[in-house]
Amino acid sequence: VAVCIALNSQSLPMIDSDGAGGAIVAWEDGRSANSDIYAQRVNGSGVAQWTAGGVGLCTLSSGQITPVIVTDGANGAIVAWRDGRIGAGTDIFAQRVNGSGVPQWTADGVAVCTAASFQLFPALVSDGANGVIVAWQDFRSGTSYDIYARRVDAAGVPQWGADGVVICNAAND
Repeated sequence: VAVCIALNSQSLPMIDSDGAGGAIVAWEDGRSANSDIYAQRVNGSGVAQWTAGGVGLCTLSSGQITPVIVTDGANGAIVAWRDGRIGAGTDIFAQRVNGSGVPQWTADGVAVCTAASFQLFPALVSDGANGVIVAWQDFRSGTSYDIYARRVDAAGVPQWGADGVVICNAAND
């Protein structure tokens, strides 16, 4: 089943159940001059359910890469990615999309972490209440990579303080 046949490359697909016998796929999309984040829901029969070519979750000109996905527990999904919109380095943003393909949070995503330098490799787990907990590798110290996490509730409101809480900042990476 073709999920997206737009121009240029679509890469790094990630998939999770939609909770209704189908799946939601998110990917890095090169149909414009930079990489964007798109998603598509496919039902249990393999038929795309949303806009042909997918729904743009973040289509800013700054470049968004390496999406990850988790079900939201309500037939939709939450997708997080690395984002270059703020400047030097990359940050972590996320967007919830409902079962009908409508983004639910701030346009182009909620800022999970915009600390200085690089935030990399987001990982997601459901919070059990239609939100998400995001963990990532973080270079804000400027000397080593640490692990941080932050919860975003079902309404798209970040929790656990500004730019997340440190999970591990032991010596070295």
